Amino acid sequence: MLLKSLYSLSKIYGFVVKTRIFFYKKSVLRSVRLPIPVISVGNITLGGTGKTPVVEYVARYLQKKGKKVVILSRGYTAAIKQKGDSLNKNICNDEYLVFQENIPDIPHLLNKDRAKSGLHAIRQFQAQYLLLDDGFQHLRLARDMDIVTIDALNPFGLGHIVPRGMLREPLKELKRADLFVLTHVDQCGLDEIQAIIDQLREIAGHVPVVETVHKPLWLESLKDHETADIQVLQGKRVFAFCAIGNPESFRKSIDGAGGKVLGFHAFPDHHIYTASELQTLNAEAQRVGSEAIMITQKDRVKIKNVRVSWDFPVWTLKIEIRIVRGNEIFENKINAILN
Repeated sequence: MLLKSLYSLSKIYGFVVKTRIFFYKKSVLRSVRLPIPVISVGNITLGGTGKTPVVEYVARYLQKKGKKVVILSRGYTAAIKQKGDSLNKNICNDEYLVFQENIPDIPHLLNKDRAKSGLHAIRQFQAQYLLLDDGFQHLRLARDMDIVTIDALNPFGLGHIVPRGMLREPLKELKRADLFVLTHVDQCGLDEIQAIIDQLREIAGHVPVVETVHKPLWLESLKDHETADIQVLQGKRVFAFCAIGNPESFRKSIDGAGGKVLGFHAFPDHHIYTASELQTLNAEAQRVGSEAIMITQKDRVKIKNVRVSWDFPVWTLKIEIRIVRGNEIFENKINAILN
């Protein structure tokens, strides 16, 4: 009965999505074209596919080329209160806080109306390029390049549109993409990676594929921001928790760095922690006999101001995107927009 209900809901949602796409293709609904280039980074599935570090990577690349770039986000699940941030009315989300830490000199605007936000970026920040975060389905704003991130751990959303599967739209819409960025390729076998690439070629044969990994860089202490070499994790007994779209990738990153995960708790993506929850996690870490607690940067920016008495060192695993195959493809695609 449940499967039948999910199938029906999936059909209804899919019809709405396909109708909307059709209306944009036939110009019944019109896209807004801004006077400067727009590059979108998005995906076709729910959950974490590595969009945030890819957006950061592209932003840094544009900045190194001497371009003024502004990131535009919808501000989905913006529920974290901030002080002194008039641009976003003191409310933001975890991705915003991560960008604020990693690329503080690149403006990041949160607004459901990203066409309006783009005009604001041009006027206030003299933006030369706009980087649309999670923009593949945001058809209202025309773009010059669509980068689609594909998670190697769950590339095609179980093959069905939500809620039966994790697809946000039919797989055939991947033909709209200009570049696929395949993430977490180090956490899958070579045969699995090739099978994903083969399927992408069947769907959208003209779209090139770039392969990337989430490279662990160092550990950072929640208490005092002191950093430690990633080798410190070798053989360390740890308890880990996170609230990200793909918790399994985080666990695999800890395993890959040599940590021994004794306990692991995954919360829904964008979860806002309470002090009570954090105290419970601390007690769980004590129960399993861990030596340290591991979290992601997206978790740290949300809990750093929550008053909790930790019995263990709490470390952030700092990572960044690295292109391991197809760097020339990536640069040629971006440079074509720059030129």
